[in-house]
Amino acid sequence: MGLKSILPSLSDGILNAFSAVPNEILKKINEIRIRKNLPLVLVFGKSCLFITKNGKLLNHFSEQCYVVDDAEFELIFRRLSNYSVHSVIDNLTRGFITADGGNRIGVTSTAVIKDGQITAVKDINALNIRIANEMKDCSRQILNMLYINSFPSIIVASPPAGGKTTFLRDFTRLLSGGFNNRYRKLAVIDERNEIAYKGTGGISADIGVNTDVLTGYPKSEGIEMAIRTLSPEMIVCDEISKTEEVLAMEDGFLSGVKFAVSVHASSKKEICGKKIIRTLLARNEFDYIVLLNDYTNDFEIMEVSEIRSEIFRDYSSEFIMDCSRL
Repeated sequence: MGLKSILPSLSDGILNAFSAVPNEILKKINEIRIRKNLPLVLVFGKSCLFITKNGKLLNHFSEQCYVVDDAEFELIFRRLSNYSVHSVIDNLTRGFITADGGNRIGVTSTAVIKDGQITAVKDINALNIRIANEMKDCSRQILNMLYINSFPSIIVASPPAGGKTTFLRDFTRLLSGGFNNRYRKLAVIDERNEIAYKGTGGISADIGVNTDVLTGYPKSEGIEMAIRTLSPEMIVCDEISKTEEVLAMEDGFLSGVKFAVSVHASSKKEICGKKIIRTLLARNEFDYIVLLNDYTNDFEIMEVSEIRSEIFRDYSSEFIMDCSRL
């Protein structure tokens, strides 16, 4: 989990460079960007730094920067995919793989298209390793505000890498782990294995004692399965993006199930203008939208009734059409 879980997949040269960096600094890495024949880039929050072979961090490009050559890149990619590209090809065609510890790796490549569908990829040339971390109690303040006297459905919004998955992981842990003296029954539809970190040894993330996880299922199918077989009080899904996922939620709402889902959005204006969010709000089943600006260090809670009013004012025809489709 965290950087420690990704280290075995890196090359000896990168590990040697990292060994010279103080551990308290290494722990703050959010992303490792590896590109063929280009400098290694380490992302700390909103800052991008370079590193030398001797482990010196630089805030500017120079000839001393650590450069990953073809052979080193191929070794790292094989390790990240557990030496089986075939087993991860479905995710590769969607631009990512998920490595041990729940770390998502964005993969850039050239698409191979057959009959209008992406069937394979080639010429892989860059890897963006996003370090997954647990932040215990990062959701507690929001839970204290919303879940003491009620049990609402919520939408969690943030820009990419804004803390949505980290929030949902801790949110699940607390609600199923006795928050407010109740052990809620939660089901997590973990399509990309980024919330629970399920591996050969089982689930490694702390997601509470009363949580069931469906790993690798498309969200729409996982939602339907959870409703039929797991009798959850709440279903948790990360990154809702398709209409069929929203339609699957309809059956859950009709059965009395609550939902906590996340979407990409970085402002109230973007929330109002995004079609998938309008679709989510069309049936008025969600109660709040939580906008994370910087994980939970900076957040805004908005009542859905307020957002619906703004959407209807600015996007009335589109909103009516979204409602009619459901």
